[in-house]
Amino acid sequence: MKIAIFGGSFDPPHKGHIAIIEQILQTLDIDLLIILVAYQNPLKAHYRIHAHKRFAWMQILSKHYKKTLCSDYEIQQNKVVTTMESVCYFQKLYKPSKIYFVLGQDNFLQVPQWHDFISLRKCLCFVVFRRITAESASTEENTQALCEQFAKKFMLTMQYLYFAYPYASSLIVQNMAQYKNEIPISIRNDVIESYATINKT
Repeated sequence: MKIAIFGGSFDPPHKGHIAIIEQILQTLDIDLLIILVAYQNPLKAHYRIHAHKRFAWMQILSKHYKKTLCSDYEIQQNKVVTTMESVCYFQKLYKPSKIYFVLGQDNFLQVPQWHDFISLRKCLCFVVFRRITAESASTEENTQALCEQFAKKFMLTMQYLYFAYPYASSLIVQNMAQYKNEIPISIRNDVIESYATINKT
């Protein structure tokens, strides 16, 4: 069995997340894609929307895709969970022959700083994507080369994933009115109302 783990805060989920899910399913030879909603991203001071709400949104968005599982494992721990903890949990649960770990280029370049990096290096194939805008598309070849050189330096198994989406969750939240169409229609009203509520407090 081969699995892929796509983790994140999804704060909020947007069309880019859906596009990544679709590309993973189309590109990787896997039996299961695990969408892992973080209780708390250790690189961020706090979450904007509680994890249970973010998990419910991702359940709605992923239910139409085959070979996907939206997991609340990290949420159930009620604390910040390291990547290695989650990987060990899914290793024991599924006993996969291969684990892909999907992440953005910015996070990939920080992997050597992660907890239990040596163990992660041994058991994961990192699938790295980068947001591509019209302005940055011409530099994509250099970006892939940078990731490949980094992987070689730190003895990481890496696969580069071409991906075009220019917006981050933080940008969408900063101007929800302008970017509301980036929120999938099935959760759009709930997302807008949820962030409007916290902005008033």
